[in-house]
Amino acid sequence: MSILFELSQKFNQFYDRCPVLQAEEPLRTSRLVLCDLTARTIKLGLSLLGIPVLERM
Repeated sequence: MSILFELSQKFNQFYDRCPVLQAEEPLRTSRLVLCDLTARTIKLGLSLLGIPVLERM
């Protein structure tokens, strides 16, 4: 299984189970950082594979 695919599945589980914007501080900030780092990692991985990534949907 692709590592990027597995990462996206795990992040989807996290996002489904853990409220991000509704969380109290400092939990909200740590979850936002996790979201940002996950997005950057997936974007870099797809870029290395030559797959273009949309900036926003």
